[in-house]
Amino acid sequence: MTLRKVGAALFAAAAIAVSTVGLGGTAAAHTDGSSGGTGILTSENARQPSLTAVQMRNAVELEAAGSGASAAASLNCAYYHVCGKGANGNRFDYTTCNTTYTLPNLVGWGSLHNNQTPGTRAHFYDVNGAWMFSIDAPARNDVFWTPVWYVIAC
Repeated sequence: MTLRKVGAALFAAAAIAVSTVGLGGTAAAHTDGSSGGTGILTSENARQPSLTAVQMRNAVELEAAGSGASAAASLNCAYYHVCGKGANGNRFDYTTCNTTYTLPNLVGWGSLHNNQTPGTRAHFYDVNGAWMFSIDAPARNDVFWTPVWYVIAC
Protein backbone atom coordinates (compact mmCIF):
# COMPACT_ATOMS: atom_id res chain seq x y z
CA MET A 1 0.00 0.00 0.00
CA THR A 2 2.85 2.39 0.80
CA LEU A 3 4.44 1.85 -2.62
CA ARG A 4 1.08 2.60 -4.24
CA LYS A 5 0.79 5.85 -2.25
CA VAL A 6 4.29 6.95 -3.28
CA GLY A 7 3.55 6.11 -6.91
CA ALA A 8 0.24 7.93 -6.83
CA ALA A 9 1.84 10.99 -5.23
CA LEU A 10 4.51 11.04 -7.95
CA PHE A 11 1.85 10.61 -10.63
CA ALA A 12 -0.21 13.45 -9.14
CA ALA A 13 2.86 15.70 -9.01
CA ALA A 14 3.65 14.92 -12.65
CA ALA A 15 0.05 15.58 -13.68
CA ILE A 16 0.09 18.93 -11.91
CA ALA A 17 3.40 19.83 -13.55
CA VAL A 18 2.13 18.89 -17.01
CA SER A 19 -1.14 20.80 -16.60
CA THR A 20 0.72 23.83 -15.25
CA VAL A 21 2.87 24.01 -18.36
CA GLY A 22 -0.26 23.84 -20.48
CA LEU A 23 0.31 20.49 -22.10
CA GLY A 24 -3.05 19.16 -20.93
CA GLY A 25 -3.73 15.49 -20.72
CA THR A 26 -6.38 12.90 -20.49
CA ALA A 27 -7.69 10.95 -17.59
CA ALA A 28 -6.53 7.43 -17.00
CA ALA A 29 -8.92 5.91 -19.52
CA HIS A 30 -8.96 4.83 -23.16
CA THR A 31 -10.66 7.94 -24.51
CA ASP A 32 -10.01 11.05 -26.54
CA GLY A 33 -11.27 13.51 -23.94
CA SER A 34 -14.94 13.48 -24.81
CA SER A 35 -17.65 10.94 -24.22
CA GLY A 36 -17.29 9.52 -27.74
CA GLY A 37 -19.57 6.59 -26.90
CA THR A 38 -17.28 5.33 -24.14
CA GLY A 39 -19.09 7.18 -21.38
CA ILE A 40 -15.78 8.51 -19.98
CA LEU A 41 -15.81 12.29 -19.64
CA THR A 42 -12.60 14.26 -19.23
CA SER A 43 -13.49 17.59 -20.84
CA GLU A 44 -13.78 20.87 -18.96
CA ASN A 45 -17.58 20.92 -19.18
CA ALA A 46 -17.70 17.71 -17.10
CA ARG A 47 -15.11 18.83 -14.55
CA GLN A 48 -16.11 18.40 -10.92
CA PRO A 49 -14.80 20.32 -7.91
CA SER A 50 -12.06 18.64 -5.89
CA LEU A 51 -13.03 16.64 -2.84
CA THR A 52 -12.85 18.51 0.44
CA ALA A 53 -10.57 17.36 3.27
CA VAL A 54 -13.70 16.30 5.17
CA GLN A 55 -14.91 14.16 2.24
CA MET A 56 -11.54 12.42 1.98
CA ARG A 57 -11.24 11.93 5.75
CA ASN A 58 -14.79 10.52 5.98
CA ALA A 59 -14.60 8.39 2.84
CA VAL A 60 -16.20 4.99 3.24
CA GLU A 61 -13.66 2.19 2.90
CA LEU A 62 -15.29 -1.14 2.20
CA GLU A 63 -13.38 -4.41 2.21
CA ALA A 64 -12.09 -5.36 -1.23
CA ALA A 65 -13.07 -8.62 -2.82
CA GLY A 66 -9.87 -10.66 -2.69
CA SER A 67 -7.72 -11.84 -5.51
CA GLY A 68 -6.97 -15.42 -6.48
CA ALA A 69 -9.70 -17.37 -8.26
CA SER A 70 -12.09 -14.42 -8.19
CA ALA A 71 -9.47 -12.24 -9.92
CA ALA A 72 -9.97 -14.16 -13.15
CA ALA A 73 -13.75 -13.87 -12.97
CA SER A 74 -15.39 -11.33 -15.24
CA LEU A 75 -16.76 -8.12 -13.78
CA ASN A 76 -20.45 -8.61 -13.01
CA CYS A 77 -22.15 -5.34 -12.20
CA ALA A 78 -25.77 -5.39 -11.06
CA TYR A 79 -28.23 -2.73 -12.17
CA TYR A 80 -28.02 0.49 -10.07
CA HIS A 81 -24.31 -0.16 -9.35
CA VAL A 82 -20.96 1.19 -10.53
CA CYS A 83 -18.24 -1.47 -10.42
CA GLY A 84 -14.57 -1.80 -11.23
CA LYS A 85 -11.68 -4.24 -11.01
CA GLY A 86 -7.92 -3.64 -11.06
CA ALA A 87 -5.24 -5.82 -12.63
CA ASN A 88 -4.45 -7.13 -9.13
CA GLY A 89 -7.97 -8.62 -8.82
CA ASN A 90 -9.27 -6.12 -6.26
CA ARG A 91 -12.71 -4.86 -7.12
CA PHE A 92 -15.44 -2.50 -5.96
CA ASP A 93 -19.21 -2.38 -6.31
CA TYR A 94 -20.95 0.81 -5.09
CA THR A 95 -24.49 2.11 -5.40
CA THR A 96 -25.16 4.74 -2.71
CA CYS A 97 -25.29 8.29 -4.12
CA ASN A 98 -23.59 11.27 -2.47
CA THR A 99 -21.13 9.01 -0.64
CA THR A 100 -17.39 9.29 -1.13
CA TYR A 101 -15.77 5.86 -1.26
CA THR A 102 -12.07 4.99 -0.96
CA LEU A 103 -11.19 2.50 -3.68
CA PRO A 104 -9.71 -0.85 -2.54
CA ASN A 105 -6.06 -0.58 -3.69
CA LEU A 106 -6.76 -1.00 -7.40
CA VAL A 107 -3.61 -1.11 -9.53
CA GLY A 108 -2.91 -1.35 -13.25
CA TRP A 109 -5.40 -1.51 -16.09
CA GLY A 110 -8.80 -2.95 -15.33
CA SER A 111 -12.49 -2.77 -16.03
CA LEU A 112 -15.01 -0.08 -15.15
CA HIS A 113 -18.75 -0.54 -15.56
CA ASN A 114 -21.36 2.06 -14.69
CA ASN A 115 -24.61 0.10 -14.71
CA GLN A 116 -26.69 2.69 -12.86
CA THR A 117 -29.83 4.20 -14.35
CA PRO A 118 -29.16 5.89 -17.71
CA GLY A 119 -27.60 9.33 -17.37
CA THR A 120 -26.33 8.73 -13.84
CA ARG A 121 -22.74 9.94 -13.57
CA ALA A 122 -19.99 8.47 -11.35
CA HIS A 123 -16.99 10.69 -10.52
CA PHE A 124 -13.40 9.54 -9.87
CA TYR A 125 -10.66 11.42 -7.99
CA ASP A 126 -6.92 11.11 -7.33
CA VAL A 127 -5.10 10.75 -3.99
CA ASN A 128 -5.34 14.51 -3.38
CA GLY A 129 -9.08 14.61 -4.12
CA ALA A 130 -8.67 16.24 -7.54
CA TRP A 131 -11.25 15.19 -10.12
CA MET A 132 -9.83 12.89 -12.80
CA PHE A 133 -12.79 11.71 -14.88
CA SER A 134 -16.46 10.80 -14.80
CA ILE A 135 -18.47 8.07 -16.50
CA ASP A 136 -22.12 8.25 -17.51
CA ALA A 137 -24.39 5.22 -17.26
CA PRO A 138 -24.72 2.90 -18.96
CA ALA A 139 -21.11 2.49 -20.03
CA ARG A 140 -18.07 0.23 -19.79
CA ASN A 141 -14.42 1.08 -20.27
CA ASP A 142 -10.88 0.08 -19.38
CA VAL A 143 -9.19 2.35 -16.83
CA PHE A 144 -5.67 2.65 -15.44
CA TRP A 145 -6.60 2.45 -11.75
CA THR A 146 -3.27 3.11 -10.00
CA PRO A 147 -3.71 6.91 -9.62
CA VAL A 148 -7.45 6.68 -8.86
CA TRP A 149 -8.27 6.71 -5.14
CA TYR A 150 -11.85 7.90 -4.60
CA VAL A 151 -15.24 7.55 -6.27
CA ILE A 152 -18.65 9.12 -5.78
CA ALA A 153 -21.12 6.66 -7.32
CA CYS A 154 -23.69 9.31 -8.29
